[in-house]
Amino acid sequence: MINLKRGIRYFIHGMGYGSITYLAVIACLTPNMIVSETSVITVFIISGLIGELSFLFQTELPYSIALVIHLIGTFTLYSGMMLINHWPLDWRTIIIFIIVYIAIWIFIRLVEEQHINRINQQIKNRRK
Repeated sequence: MINLKRGIRYFIHGMGYGSITYLAVIACLTPNMIVSETSVITVFIISGLIGELSFLFQTELPYSIALVIHLIGTFTLYSGMMLINHWPLDWRTIIIFIIVYIAIWIFIRLVEEQHINRINQQIKNRRK
């Protein structure tokens, strides 16, 4: 049951990151783009699946190996989404992918660090 809850949480977080990214890219880079139901559904599903790949960081794998596997899996899913939606997969979209991937991971690392610091502060306060 715990694994199911964790899997659902990963999927929803992935959908959130993917949706925000999708809207930001449309707003900033392709403001005249027509958004179809298929593209929205595809973004939700693929983003959720990318979120599921985050389980790799909860395994015994070294962080660097988990990150490489996650990056490859994410790019594979991203490429599939681009092909399904008949969007171009060229050097520009690959650069966008790399920038977004790095930005999301920096954001996640900062949030995790803040969470860890909050927990450490609570432990410190309990010891007083």
